[in-house]
Parts: sequence; C-alpha cells; structure tokens
Amino acid sequence: MGSVALREPVEMDSLLSVCRKSVFVFALVSLLSSCVTVTAPEPIFSYNEVVIINQLRILVQDVAIQASESGRVFSCGNIAPRGICSNKFPAQPYYGNPIQVSWVVANGRRYDRTIELLLPESFTPEIPLRGVLVIGAQGAISAYLEQEAPGPHR
Repeated sequence: MGSVALREPVEMDSLLSVCRKSVFVFALVSLLSSCVTVTAPEPIFSYNEVVIINQLRILVQDVAIQASESGRVFSCGNIAPRGICSNKFPAQPYYGNPIQVSWVVANGRRYDRTIELLLPESFTPEIPLRGVLVIGAQGAISAYLEQEAPGPHR
C-alpha cells in the first residue's frame, strides 16, 4: 500500500468564520445593488434660436447673453427702438442653467442680470427650443422658452 499524507486538521471555527464573512459580503452586495434605482434619463433638450426684443423707445446696445455651462456668447450690437435681434443656428444642448445677460441703453447706463429660464413640462425633447428675452423699461427683463408646434415648421 502506498503512503497517504495527512493534512493538518482544519479548525472548525476558522472555517465558520470564512463562511460567515462570505455570506456577509454576499448579503451586503445584494442589499446595495437593490438600493440602486434605475431611472429613465432626463430628456435631452436643445435650442437653435435666440430672440431679443427691445420694448424701449430708445436704442439698446451691446446686448450679450452668455450661457454659463458652455461659455457661449450671443450678442447684438444695436437693437433699434421697438426692434428685434434674432439668430438661428445648429441645435445646441440645453442644460437649463442660468444665463448672464448684459446691455447698455442709449443714455450709457449698463445693466447686468442673471436669468433662469423655466422649461414647461409640455415641451418635448424632439423639437428645439427658442429662447426669447424681452428688454423693458428701467432695466426690466423677462425671458421665456418657446417651441414650435409639432408638424411642418416655418
């Protein structure tokens, strides 16, 4: 008969300890993975037009709109009394961050404002947004988003 090598006896406490640690790690991983909530991604909106309306009866100059997330600047040198400055461009991602707006009126007074545009719940991501800013008297400014109706566009 051949010889048989005997192994050292394994302590039962050591074996149980390893099993308990394995079970604990498995339970912890299972628990943490069940806490992760999978949600649908936020709709990705885009914008492709900016419109600035001068409601004043005087010239508005050096209008600049800066998007804080991208640093992009849209500007109009002069907007005639009761005039409009607008521009269309390739669609850009819209993040909903505040924008910085500045302008100068004919008397040389400069205005700086930070504006946050609200995205209506009825808007759909498939249709680009248009940002509209309205410059009013005494430094008042309002802003809103528009979206073309679904279907043929102008």
